[in-house]
Amino acid sequence: MKKYQFTLLICIPLLWFFFKLLPMYTHPAETSVTHFMYAENLEALKIWCFDKNSFTRFDDSNNFLYVTILWVFIHFLQFSTVKAALTISAISVFISAYLLHRIIDSRFWSIHLLLVGLLFMSTQIWSGVLGDEILFQGMLWLLVIRSFWKQRYTWILIWGVFNIIARPDNIFMLLPLIIASYWDIRELKERDRKKFIFRRIRRTILFFIIPVAVYFTYRYLYFGKILPYNWLHHSLETDKRYGIFNHQGFYFNVHYLRYYTLPLAIGVAFYFLKEYKHLSIRYYALAFSLLAVPFLYNCTFSQDDNLGFKNQYLLYLGLIILPMLFIRDFRSITQGLATAVFVLFFGIKISFSYFEQTLQSYNNNSYYIANDLAQIHNGKVLLYHDNFITWMTEWTATFASGRHTKDGKLMTTQELSASAADIIFTDNKSDIAALKDKYDVYQVPLSTRQYEEDIEPENSLDKFFYKYEHKQPTDKNKFYYLLVWRYGNNLKTISKVLEQHGAKETSAIQL
Repeated sequence: MKKYQFTLLICIPLLWFFFKLLPMYTHPAETSVTHFMYAENLEALKIWCFDKNSFTRFDDSNNFLYVTILWVFIHFLQFSTVKAALTISAISVFISAYLLHRIIDSRFWSIHLLLVGLLFMSTQIWSGVLGDEILFQGMLWLLVIRSFWKQRYTWILIWGVFNIIARPDNIFMLLPLIIASYWDIRELKERDRKKFIFRRIRRTILFFIIPVAVYFTYRYLYFGKILPYNWLHHSLETDKRYGIFNHQGFYFNVHYLRYYTLPLAIGVAFYFLKEYKHLSIRYYALAFSLLAVPFLYNCTFSQDDNLGFKNQYLLYLGLIILPMLFIRDFRSITQGLATAVFVLFFGIKISFSYFEQTLQSYNNNSYYIANDLAQIHNGKVLLYHDNFITWMTEWTATFASGRHTKDGKLMTTQELSASAADIIFTDNKSDIAALKDKYDVYQVPLSTRQYEEDIEPENSLDKFFYKYEHKQPTDKNKFYYLLVWRYGNNLKTISKVLEQHGAKETSAIQL
């Protein structure tokens, strides 16, 4: 049996642990809601193509391909949304492990075992909460990287198209690999170079430019624009530096490299400085595409919803692929030591730390409240950001922040007051003060551990999760505010649900 096949078998119990046991103790993160809403809306209303007579459009997800795959599992296999998300994540991790082994392609079993450990030690995988698309996106990146390393130009273009359909900004990470592929011309004789260039240009047009143009044309006809409404690339004026760079984004990058992957970063930098004359263009292309470009790009936008440093996942992939290639091709002692330091002093500690934090999502109070409010079928909610109530209930949702709308205008206090919404989610103290005449204000605990007494389980497996869940202390003072319409027909039911989940009216609480 080949070494990579043996190590893939080792992935099976790890996959079983992450996607069979762990989900019983965790719930979807609020960052998953947009994907779930979009997929379920497509399944319910079946609006896929441009229709000039239709006023309904869906553009609630920044990863169109991930939503499409969710819909495929929901529609054809009759999976629930949560089960579809679990299945996609499990398949993504398994294929990612396979692709990493094919990229490294070493005959030493120790390197393959180390790759499995590094992949599952990734902080993003430990905190890869249900419904987040980062594991799926990581698989798409690895498909392009493998095609590039194996010098399969057509497949670089094909997988590049899939990456752009998933997220249009992936073009910045793909272009260096596409351009570097033309370096192969140096290996040809003079008489073959014109044919080589013509063949590459023809493939580029056929397999890359035309499919991307068709996709963006579809987006323009269907949505009236190219990029999603809910686009993550934005920057507050107060955080901008030099017109384009974002102070917060730069801090996230530096913090990630310094406290999470420093040994790997030092090892890669040292080896490039030491052997820069002997490394092929493909090593430099990988470093530029997986490290330099993502680092600079992440510095140009605010890091909203950056759970488990998901925006730095490509940096992590680059920092494990390059050391493994150096160890395989050059028997680098430096890379071996840097990787060992990362595993022993950074990776294990950080991974279990994020594991503890991930388990906290089991105590997400919003999830249980939304589940109980789903019994009300005619409710209306007004909110600033997606949360479980927009996905788990049939309520009519209006976004006061202007999110998921064309104009993106923020609702005024007068408009909030005239909305007659059953519930308003807001932490704006001035809005709460202005609406107190029409709305009862509830202070809701963020975690169920703030008002429920935990009982240690007897089962040994449950004890394992209980132990690591409770290593993270709960802040008893973390709350959010809900405004409940005093004159609504659903007032009593909503108030009862909130009080059952530890919420209190704020009449005795100073706002």
